[in-house]
Amino acid sequence: MMYKLICSLILTSVVWTAAPVQAAPQKLDGLAAVVDSRPILDSDVNARFQVVQDRVPGGVMTDNIRRQILNQLIEEALQVNYARKQGIRVSSQEVDEAIMNVASSNNTDLNGLKGLLQSQGIDYNRYRDQIESEILISKARGQVTQSRVSITEQEIDDFLEDQQAAGNTQDEYRLRHIVLRASDVAEARSEIEQIASRINSEQDFVEQAISYSDGQFAIEGGDLGWRKANELPRLFTDSVADVDAGNLVGPVQSNAGFHLLWVVEKRSQDVALQQETKVSHILVRPNEIRNDAQTRQLSEQLYQRLQDGANFADLAREYSEDQGSTIQGGDLGWITPGTMVPEFEQVMSNTDVGAISEPFRSQFGWHILTVDGRRQTDISDQVQRRNAERALMTQKQDFIIENWLSELRADAFIDRKNS
Repeated sequence: MMYKLICSLILTSVVWTAAPVQAAPQKLDGLAAVVDSRPILDSDVNARFQVVQDRVPGGVMTDNIRRQILNQLIEEALQVNYARKQGIRVSSQEVDEAIMNVASSNNTDLNGLKGLLQSQGIDYNRYRDQIESEILISKARGQVTQSRVSITEQEIDDFLEDQQAAGNTQDEYRLRHIVLRASDVAEARSEIEQIASRINSEQDFVEQAISYSDGQFAIEGGDLGWRKANELPRLFTDSVADVDAGNLVGPVQSNAGFHLLWVVEKRSQDVALQQETKVSHILVRPNEIRNDAQTRQLSEQLYQRLQDGANFADLAREYSEDQGSTIQGGDLGWITPGTMVPEFEQVMSNTDVGAISEPFRSQFGWHILTVDGRRQTDISDQVQRRNAERALMTQKQDFIIENWLSELRADAFIDRKNS
């Protein structure tokens, strides 16, 4: 089954996989909660459980799981309300591109995707609405992060100095996380200590996270997944640096509340010289007068012309719809890893220098690329500083988002039913 919507704010990309957002309407059902004037129904809770069931320990809808799902739906409603109040908008083109990427990732077109949704009892119009809501949430989070996180030049200098002192290694951690927000510090401290006293194993941690954590990943047992050390809050890395896998860390206190961490695994790998790839591409997009199938056909015609000896730069200037590179004959310059969307990077990596790729699909449309060169290079000071700023931003954004969500909850009318 397709599941889980994934937003990735790298440049302007949004990467998606399909999620069963709402079963076809049946009879009027119970009210789970009201967020300001927005209702959340019992059927919404049940539909979300079907999405996350594979990730829920035991796969059973317990009272605690229901509470965490309802918390998740409430937070989503708060974020959508905030985005609309701030005047954040999502265009039909953005929704169309996200949906076409879902279709492409499932090796089908729009009609095929509609058929897949229908076979799962998912109304297409409601599916579009949910996609729009998820894009709104991503934009709102990006706006909040950009406005509240400030990275100083001194912080970047200190970060790079720490990296150099560590011998340029990139430790990675897989952690589980429990957080209790501290509206009453003494009460929260006592509660987190009681939770810690009940944890003797990873399974204990999972159960306590589902039951009590206020974190974004509570329903997954607090699993943060694999993260590089420089992408975690400094508080976390300092706390777990000398702790072996299979151990509990905390409680530790931050502005967001009290935290417990479980070290699941650690790994370390040396940072190699960075490979850069010089790439040019042609991009054609579906639009009002040319559907996706016709756009693919155009890309195949252009590919054949290139195979017959046409000049890549000339075709890019004439046909490419990527405004940033068209004038340069499709030249994107030297690309560093992690810059482009995954579909582009995969084809780029698999294409030999001097070769031209076959047409391929991303959420932006149909691409043809050619690799003009590759090089192993020491990362320049400018790139190092940009990467350091990005890592520092990632370290801070989890706490920023948690604090922002607390503010939204405090300012909203939330009425929970049967929970």
